[in-house]
Amino acid sequence: MTLSPRYNPEARANICLLLEGTFPYVRGGVSTWVKQIIEGMPELSFSIIFLGGEEGEYESTAYDIPDNVVHIELHYLLGKDPEPESKKRFWHIDKSDKKKFEINSELHSALRSSDLEVNDSIGHGFAQLLTGKNKITEKELHHSKHAWRTIKEKYDEAPAGLDFNHFFWTVRAMHSPLFTLAAIANDAPPADVYHSVSTGYSGFLGSLLSNSTHSPYIITEHGIYTKERELDLAQVDWIPEDVDPFRVGLNDHMNYLRGVWIRFFQSLGKMSYSSANHIYTLYDGNRRRQIKDGAPESKLTIVPNGVNVERFQRVRRSDDAPVPPVLALIGRVVPIKDIKNFIRAMRIIRSKIPNAEGWLVGPQDEDPDYTRECKLLVESLDLADCVKFLGFQSPDDIFPKIGLSVLTSVSEGQPLVVLEGYAAGVPAVTTDVGSCSELIYGVSDEDKAIGSSGAVVPISDPAAFARESVALLSDETQWRAASKAAIQRVETYYDEKDMIDRYRSIYQTQLDIKLQARKVS
Repeated sequence: MTLSPRYNPEARANICLLLEGTFPYVRGGVSTWVKQIIEGMPELSFSIIFLGGEEGEYESTAYDIPDNVVHIELHYLLGKDPEPESKKRFWHIDKSDKKKFEINSELHSALRSSDLEVNDSIGHGFAQLLTGKNKITEKELHHSKHAWRTIKEKYDEAPAGLDFNHFFWTVRAMHSPLFTLAAIANDAPPADVYHSVSTGYSGFLGSLLSNSTHSPYIITEHGIYTKERELDLAQVDWIPEDVDPFRVGLNDHMNYLRGVWIRFFQSLGKMSYSSANHIYTLYDGNRRRQIKDGAPESKLTIVPNGVNVERFQRVRRSDDAPVPPVLALIGRVVPIKDIKNFIRAMRIIRSKIPNAEGWLVGPQDEDPDYTRECKLLVESLDLADCVKFLGFQSPDDIFPKIGLSVLTSVSEGQPLVVLEGYAAGVPAVTTDVGSCSELIYGVSDEDKAIGSSGAVVPISDPAAFARESVALLSDETQWRAASKAAIQRVETYYDEKDMIDRYRSIYQTQLDIKLQARKVS
């Protein structure tokens, strides 16, 4: 663990937020949401357990820390050498309890069963295996004969031709962070309620804390964690492509080891869902996917995002102001945002609107290789004079200068940046991901009657993206109608005040549960 700017493990918080790769060290929509929640409820105290990748990636915070955050701790899940220090044979521990490895195998079988409803006992069972009195230790995973046999049995179930060495180290690499999570749970700061803002590792940490503390535990999922990891795993180059002649999983390019990783993250999701008292999601498409992934329908409630409408009202242009031929993609320069699609679309847009500009507004340091590729693409398409990498900027400064807020992502939840643009009177053109279609065309009959606040296009279709963008920027009447619809939609359905009130009520319900439990005990 690295000591954070506000480290006070003795401070008890009303709410402990479990955050993976977001606030306060990484900028983005989820981080902004977390900051909204904390600042919106100054009467509550918060602590933060932040889970990051490798040490050294998070040297300073990206946000000012609100005063009601009483404790932050920073942990790294990657970078630890999985090689055992001992030079003895792998199975030099012969006296470990065989029964707990049998329980481990039974729980894994239950998770893989498609016809078995996931229930609280599965999450509880794995929590006990990692934190209970008769727990499996990381040393046993590395050296126990029972662990060796378990890994060998799983390897025997794999397709013929899979390299055992790759399989062995894959299993070791994916399980090592779980022991880190167990150690975090054992020393976690006291809190009345635990709240994870995803499934995955932070969601499973919530399962461990729920089991050990008996405090209420809730989840809010913005994007679907398992879906985003599937997209990540489809692109990584650290899994060998030539170790398995049988291609299984997401698509023809997915090999068996990728499938193992995906099933691992799916299992973390199921256990997170099973342990949570309740699960909050942003829109119905997310809810349907969560049910498919194992979330009990009875635990799910939709709470949409919200933005500070009053803040962005102040930067709206006057009704008679000209529409700038500027498109801004406000977000991180990373593959999931498909920045290259935006760049290719800008070449087409530029041919129709010669003075059009495309602004990329957001951090460029998360994936330096991808950023470099994007800049090379700009040069190769002769767009250096119109496609600009501006880095992080305040949206308050950007919205008055642009005509369209755009997204070319391959995956989103309910993007705050679209709603912020709406509050500033800026229409949007987005890919058909997450709830973007609902944000632009409406959900209910009353919402749809407001009208279109932009356009939605297919993923990875720069021609369609360019066509809709040009149509809006070239027709002032159409643009103003979209701007009017954007303002009305965000003011009616997506005001931050309503979202904060909903979560204040959610927290109070869980705090009452905790208070009642204390009285009983």
